[in-house]
Order: sequence, then C-alpha cells, then structure tokens
Amino acid sequence: MITTQIEIHASPESVRRVLLDFPNISEWHTGFVKSITPLDTNNPFAVGKKLHCVMKDFEFDSIITENSPNKFAWQGPPVMTVSGLHSFLVEPSKSHPGGTIFTQMEEYSGGISFLMQPWLLGKPIKGQFEEFNMDLKKKCESP
Repeated sequence: MITTQIEIHASPESVRRVLLDFPNISEWHTGFVKSITPLDTNNPFAVGKKLHCVMKDFEFDSIITENSPNKFAWQGPPVMTVSGLHSFLVEPSKSHPGGTIFTQMEEYSGGISFLMQPWLLGKPIKGQFEEFNMDLKKKCESP
C-alpha cells in the first residue's frame, strides 16, 4: 500500500469540491494526472459508474467503489496481474480547526503486488501522489 497525507488549511467541503472538479484539474495540477472524465453524465459519481483516467504515461477506465462525504475511491483494471484500489480521504483536521487532513492511497492486489511497496516499484508513485497533494493544497489555500 502507498499512502500519502497532507494538512490543508481549508474546509473538507472546499477540498472535496476542488478535488472532484475533474474538468479543471489541469488548471492547478500539471503532474502525472492529466484528466479524469466521468463516462456517464447521469449521476456520474455514483458507485459503479466509470471514469476515464489519463495519467502521464498511460490511461485506463476505473469503476467508482465509494463516494461518501469523506471518501472517494475507484478500482483500476489489472495491469500485469496487479490492480489498484485508489482512495482519496477528506477528513476534518484535529490539529487545525476548520482545516482538512487529505490522504491519498493505493491498495494493490494480485500476484506481484508486493513489488508495489513505497521502497520498491512504488517509490515514484508515492512521489507523484505527494506532488498532487501539494498542488491540491496550494489550490485550496489560494484566495
């Protein structure tokens, strides 16, 4: 599992609104996430709906597995016997009232998923998550 976390000085509602405004991600993040597009216009964020995700070096369709006030998650397709469950957690900060703890994580499963640890093949992925988190923080904290 790869997990990253950052404190954002904005409300969880504001962070979630920016995060799920997929058409505008490229305005505040120029890293590995290029675009995320719902494939269904009727209730596009419902559990079971698909998203088309374009990353820096690859693209895929994923299925939304959870959409609650504090969590948005999707299951990606298997790639070389490894699949990932990607989650964004948006939770109230305990140390900064009115702020948010934002957590991004990927849980891997499959035959060679053990290679996706943060100290092995997952190291660049962890860096990409941290870059995304920092860009989200800057966007949410800007006036």
